[in-house]
Amino acid sequence: MVHTVKHPGTVYVVMGPGSPSLLLRAYDLFPPNPTPGYHDQLFGEPSTPRAARVRGRDGWEVSGQDSQMNLTVTYVFDAELGVAIRWQRGDEWMELTDPHLDDAFDRELFTWSGPSRPFEEAVSRAQREYDERQRALALIPQAVPTWLPLTTNVHPQSGDARTGELSLDITGHAPQFTLRRWVTSIGEPALAWPNENTPERYRRTIGDWTYEIRSYNDFSETDCARIIESIVPVAPPDRDPADILAELADEESDRREAEVSESLGTGRVITDHLGGESLLIRTDFTDDARWRDVAVAAMAPVPSGGEGEFAAYLTCIDNRQYDGLTVDGLIDIIGDEPTHYVFLVDSVTVYDPEMPIVAVHTGPDNPESPRGRTFRVIPTEMWGVENNLSISNMDFESFADSVDEDGVFRGFPQPPQPVEQVTTRDVAQWIADDLTTDALRDFHAEISGWKYRYPVQLFDVDLSDVNAQFGDSKVSAPGAPSGYEEFVAATAEGGTALRGSVWTHDGHWTFLVHHDSHRPIAAYRVTLAPYAPPPPQEGVQQTPRYEVPFVCTEPRSPILTDEDDLVDRDLVQRAVLAEAARLHPDADITGGMPLMNRIPRLVGIQIGSHVQIDRQPVFYVAIVTDVQDEFLIIEVPQEGLRIVGPGEP
Repeated sequence: MVHTVKHPGTVYVVMGPGSPSLLLRAYDLFPPNPTPGYHDQLFGEPSTPRAARVRGRDGWEVSGQDSQMNLTVTYVFDAELGVAIRWQRGDEWMELTDPHLDDAFDRELFTWSGPSRPFEEAVSRAQREYDERQRALALIPQAVPTWLPLTTNVHPQSGDARTGELSLDITGHAPQFTLRRWVTSIGEPALAWPNENTPERYRRTIGDWTYEIRSYNDFSETDCARIIESIVPVAPPDRDPADILAELADEESDRREAEVSESLGTGRVITDHLGGESLLIRTDFTDDARWRDVAVAAMAPVPSGGEGEFAAYLTCIDNRQYDGLTVDGLIDIIGDEPTHYVFLVDSVTVYDPEMPIVAVHTGPDNPESPRGRTFRVIPTEMWGVENNLSISNMDFESFADSVDEDGVFRGFPQPPQPVEQVTTRDVAQWIADDLTTDALRDFHAEISGWKYRYPVQLFDVDLSDVNAQFGDSKVSAPGAPSGYEEFVAATAEGGTALRGSVWTHDGHWTFLVHHDSHRPIAAYRVTLAPYAPPPPQEGVQQTPRYEVPFVCTEPRSPILTDEDDLVDRDLVQRAVLAEAARLHPDADITGGMPLMNRIPRLVGIQIGSHVQIDRQPVFYVAIVTDVQDEFLIIEVPQEGLRIVGPGEP
């Protein structure tokens, strides 16, 4: 396999246990590197090669230990071609089928004509910066505690019980912590690595200094106070704190100004930056300050909702030769280069208070987005557009089709949020005494008969909107949808209500209840079409069909607890291993633990398990039966298996 397509607008997604690079780059691990490093931990102490076969091909198998995950890693190398055709780590594995080596490779695959920089240069510069920083730190007077909480560890070495003679090996252990200090009048500095996430245990001001203890170890307040009190104080800097603060502020301002000036890209040329960069091009030169404001706002980090941030990663182009550049002119400059989108700052961007930036589709023509299609985006939403377009996670038209009426993208509409989280048991109790339609009676009968609770989210809705949505829709479901006409009629009068949905094994219910009383208004069921296997095709192997006598008609609850009636996972594992031993009496068999952490005791529910048979992975399915703690065990062949219930196609 050779990677022949390189394109900034293309993303490759790997499904399964790992990347194919584990096979294609196995040579990274062989022979073991004499210099200890990261990869040596992934394959340590390789075994003696032993003969093996993979999909009909002879090979040589070698095993080693992944010390990071404490698992055995096994490779099989093709005996003829020398390439890796199998990789396995624990229960994860992958194989390469039908390997083929070309007679010759194009030498261009192994050449690089772009810029380069000696590795030693970067390393030496980083080392010099580190050494200079350490020398500067060594000149700062240290605040050293003279007391630490110690745990005394005693280990006997020799002795005689008759005489009382005893020799002890005694060591003291103090918990590790970070001690921070700063001049109180100057203020607390920003946390630096590696202390950003280290828990703060204690803080106290003594004299000119504020001290802080951070540690992942637990400290009592008494011990923390004693540590701080034992510090031998040093004199603060012999300068006015106000002067120091002003100097720090000036340095920070200069640093930020230098960063902004560098990021604005003065003098850059478009054609020098068409290799996978997100370009922000200035096309209006009437206001330098406004251009700066737009660029800074477009690249400004936006909180992600947690502790992280999102930002647009832009390459700015500020060159007067692009004054008045149009979309057609931009496309002429780009030509056939693989740049699929560009952002422009034009006169509207400069003078509009919202600073809407122009996004231009510069990739190939397609019916949804012809080349040159545009929309505008406000700076605070630039991160979402740039991030998703740069990795092809979303298409240009996804944003262009979601603009407001004035053509500006201000973010996607927020999905409705639930106002209440309940369970199917709550809903069944609410509606039990007011079942006025056949659909409500069927709905109540189904959910009240379930053994377990299932979560239900309730949303505020306007009944007029619901009526318009359902009244104009054409229901495509097999048979007559249950309660559809009553549901439409019940919403015709308008008002507000709570709406919820409940999924079943073959469809779903939508229901409405009153806000305060939770009295039922209406319910409506859609039954999904049964699975229809594809018709047989010549030369295409059909997936084997296995009919079982049980069908589980209750969904699997995601909110099971240890208080619920559960199947013992150990019993399932023993049943799976017993069946595997029966089918493979002379094999080495391990594994078999169910993939489900909590297993509901429902007849017909299917439980998957991975089993290793002579170090080869085999998948088993255990099905709960109507006999206590007895299971129907099925070994799934490599080509797969379709398990069906009575009467299913």
